[in-house]
Amino acid sequence: MVVVKKKKRKYTREQWLKKALDVISGQDFGSIVIDNILASMRVTKGSFYWHFKDRNDFIEKLVIYWDESFTKNVMRHIGEMKGDADERLLELMMYVTRKRLARYDAAILSLAHNEPHVSSQIAEVFESRINFVSSLFAEMGCKGLDLELRSRMIVTFMSQEQNVLSQKSMKEQIKLIKKAYDLLVYRFDKGKDSKWKC
Repeated sequence: MVVVKKKKRKYTREQWLKKALDVISGQDFGSIVIDNILASMRVTKGSFYWHFKDRNDFIEKLVIYWDESFTKNVMRHIGEMKGDADERLLELMMYVTRKRLARYDAAILSLAHNEPHVSSQIAEVFESRINFVSSLFAEMGCKGLDLELRSRMIVTFMSQEQNVLSQKSMKEQIKLIKKAYDLLVYRFDKGKDSKWKC
């Protein structure tokens, strides 16, 4: 009788990090239990230590991966676009919605509370999002408190509403995103054909 050995699964570091985001987003309050990730991936702790020095190293790399894949990726996409700032801002909101790029934000924010050594790193990512959106509003002529509040409202809305919106069809999501965009960008009294409210 021939015994066939089961091939061990091999994951790249990126596959590890992607799977970890899926696992923690399904847990309460973004807590990271390495054993849960190992069980989900059906691998041993040896696989974990092949890619990461320890738990803290893993969590730090996870935040870097989330930033690169779900923030810097968006900034690059919008940075490559032509067109006015209002068109680029709408595309940013649509791109995040279509690709569901804020789906891990709630888990990451919870992670910031449970893992203090990465809380400032996570805060910097959200601040970079606000600064990026601010640069678009600044191109539209917004200044001061108006610029800051609009930028924060867009980032907060996009980050926090993703889980709620994902329960709706993509058509409904797009409709709601366009409405939020209209409310935050254009004059309330004159509609889209007017100049910016700033």
